Amino acid sequence: MPILKIARMERSVKSMQIRNDWILNESMTNSFPFSLKEGETFFATMKEKLSNHEAIVTIKGQDVRVHFQGEIPNEEQFAVKIIGIKDHVLQVQAVPKTAETKKAAVGLPPVSELEKAEQILLAQGIRLSKDEKAILKRFFEKAKGTLNEKLETIQALANKKLEVTELHLQSIHEALHGEPFGEVLTQLADHLDLLPHLQSSKENNREFVDNGKRMFNSQTETDLDEKKMFHSQTETDLLEKDQSISQKDRILAGTEATNGQQTELPYWNEEWVQSIPVQAKDIIVKTVTEKLSQAALDFKKLQIEMNKKLENAAFLLNSGQALARQQAKQFVEAVIHTLDRAILQGEFMLFTDMKTEKQMLQASAKLAEAKQMLTEGKPSDALKIVNEVKNLLGGLRFQPADVKVKHFVSALHLNEQETTPKHQLLSQLAKTLTLPLGGEVSARNTFEQFRQLGFHHEQDVSRALLFKQPAIDPQNIKALLMKLSQGEHGMIAQQAEHALANMTGQQLLSKFDANQHTQTMFYQLPLLMQGKIETVNVYLNSRNADGKLDWENCSLYFLLDTEKYGKIGILLQALERNLKLTIKTDNAKLTEALKSLTEMAKENLEAIGYNVKGITFAKMNEQEEQETVAETTKTKETNSEEGYDWTV
Repeated sequence: MPILKIARMERSVKSMQIRNDWILNESMTNSFPFSLKEGETFFATMKEKLSNHEAIVTIKGQDVRVHFQGEIPNEEQFAVKIIGIKDHVLQVQAVPKTAETKKAAVGLPPVSELEKAEQILLAQGIRLSKDEKAILKRFFEKAKGTLNEKLETIQALANKKLEVTELHLQSIHEALHGEPFGEVLTQLADHLDLLPHLQSSKENNREFVDNGKRMFNSQTETDLDEKKMFHSQTETDLLEKDQSISQKDRILAGTEATNGQQTELPYWNEEWVQSIPVQAKDIIVKTVTEKLSQAALDFKKLQIEMNKKLENAAFLLNSGQALARQQAKQFVEAVIHTLDRAILQGEFMLFTDMKTEKQMLQASAKLAEAKQMLTEGKPSDALKIVNEVKNLLGGLRFQPADVKVKHFVSALHLNEQETTPKHQLLSQLAKTLTLPLGGEVSARNTFEQFRQLGFHHEQDVSRALLFKQPAIDPQNIKALLMKLSQGEHGMIAQQAEHALANMTGQQLLSKFDANQHTQTMFYQLPLLMQGKIETVNVYLNSRNADGKLDWENCSLYFLLDTEKYGKIGILLQALERNLKLTIKTDNAKLTEALKSLTEMAKENLEAIGYNVKGITFAKMNEQEEQETVAETTKTKETNSEEGYDWTV
């Protein structure tokens, strides 16, 4: 009898245990978007630590709140064993690294390359189809490089939320782990027999190619003497006193210069206009005169538009009403947007002098400060800045810089002369790989250099189609590489495709996502130095400020590996416009030479709105630089006492 009771009790206990396990598993299944069983082991990715024992992790592409029994792993990716569930919180235990060799014992099979890639993509909410798995498999089989490099490529693709395609994988892998872009262009230029012509140009001079053989002498392009500037007062009189002059009359006035007569417009320097070949003079003078006349009118319209908005902002701020202050803030934001758009898109910025562009950048920075003051409830301080900016912008005059007009004229002339992609590429490389637009490095000139490289090729083509503009063959390096890849054969076509893949990868890695809190970008910029095409790696990490990169809070790192000076790194870290600049080099002579330029760098940075808090020099950290590419595939933002630590 006692034996029967004991047997019944054992069956009862087992029944209760089975029922409890079923209730546990049923509860876990109902509480989470995927099935979980006690004792199972999963790969997890750390998303956010909540306390010493709780965190939000990503399992199977889903964010789950978990409670760790024991310490939370320091790694970003790790394995966890399911213990149970308590108060709707999943209880887990980290599987130590030493247990990786015992995966079979904990129910976790060895992880293949494809499974690791799937885990990376699932962590970003990307689920693979059968075809996409096949694409990944081929990528692991055919792509060059180590397993870690291939996984870094997949991580970068996942972070940018890109579709898993062969083109995307190949392009990103090429940009991250292939040959430097400058080296790729060097190989192509060598096969096209362009290197001797590029090497004959002097460093920092703007020299152009005539018929692929003769360099256009641009020695005077670097001369920024005040005497060479155009007469702005005459231009102002034209705008204010003679608005009735038709466009046709202006063009006719300009073309009189082709007959050796004095032009009535102030846009021409007679000395270098006479150097234009007679057969090209008519069309060039007509085109440039038309461009400059329209640019002057556009600049004046911009001033009128901004002046009205600033007057409205000042009027509202003077009223002293809370609602009026909010409306004034909207006017200030509108002027900031107008200024930024004009600096990057206005055609007149292609001709105006450096001083005017700096003043416009200063105005934008000051208005950003006024906006912040309105947010902080300081309307009187904001009003003072608004009036100051209003006077600054009202005093600007459109002054076409001699060097920029000559650059435009040279480009027009060369475009007429060059008919083959080879000669066009030589001309484009000579223009693009040297300092932009006559040695002046500015926001607009840098943007135009990116455009000439072809990083905005697709946008420019789509914009032309959208606005039904006449079909014009784009003049940029990417467009020319596309021509060579389609029109040439053998090694030249292969190298052009190689360069195209590198550029496309950079574009994909720099894709902007308005839904992301932070933005990462990566570029390889070719630069002609001492007759050689070097590569400057640019890593950018920034907050997303209303769909734009936040220039007040960002981290920008330039890395250049030179034969003469070794590696050179320049790191700029901005927090609320307070800027720290770190220059990294192991070359003592270079350090001394750069120290003499720090004051100039400080002045230039402060002129566009930054508060420079320090410029320091440091040694290069080889391990740190090797990890830089890998870190661009991950975006980290951690809170610290000094603000935000942006890992690039």
